[in-house]
Amino acid sequence: MLYDVGKIDAFYNSTRGQMVARLLNKELLKIWTPSNKTSNLVVGFPSIFPERSAMFPVLMPSEIGGMPWEYENVVYSALIDSTSWPLESDSVDYVLITHALEFILDKNGFLLEASRVLRSAGKLIMIVPHRGGLWSRAETTPFGHGTPFSKRQIFSLLKNTGLNPEKCTRGLFLPPFVDKLPRIFSNQVEVFGECLLPLLGGVLIVEANKLVYAEPNKNRVAAKKRLFASVKSQSAYSVEE
Repeated sequence: MLYDVGKIDAFYNSTRGQMVARLLNKELLKIWTPSNKTSNLVVGFPSIFPERSAMFPVLMPSEIGGMPWEYENVVYSALIDSTSWPLESDSVDYVLITHALEFILDKNGFLLEASRVLRSAGKLIMIVPHRGGLWSRAETTPFGHGTPFSKRQIFSLLKNTGLNPEKCTRGLFLPPFVDKLPRIFSNQVEVFGECLLPLLGGVLIVEANKLVYAEPNKNRVAAKKRLFASVKSQSAYSVEE
């Protein structure tokens, strides 16, 4: 196990972890507003769950281990094989992956499952450590373990597994050694970093959709215009009598 779920949970129970969760939560809500009218799924560790009052299923890959994620005495989490999700194909509108892909050994198999369960009009959102950021070097945090990614690397993985990357933004511009900052100041640092130091973001926030191929038109051949006039069948060796 590369980095277990207990260590991730301990980080987010710390002052620094709570600050990180708040900042990433703010970025996530810009692109995803969970609704009871859509089917939603979280894969990994739900540290930045947008709304605790609206709980959704949480799948925790065996690479990080599992723990109960509950609300009002109901457990919403399950431990899974990262390349075999216990869900039907084309069944989920939104899939949020966080603290998962970087720890998965078979990344292609993992993303193929994400593509399989996602509906054709659905959206995949992933938060992964940024290779060029400071947080991927901070071993006292979950972001300093597993495989960090560049934008090019994550886009290549998505395209190879039937997913179409739409957008990639960066977040978490605070340095990883900061344990406690006033909320106003930390928000200002994030805005400053997003505008002036976008390449130094600690995480990549990636949005993707499912590649859907149109079925071939069976009547296409019949509908083609004739390019040549038809001729009567005649032997190549026939001669006039």
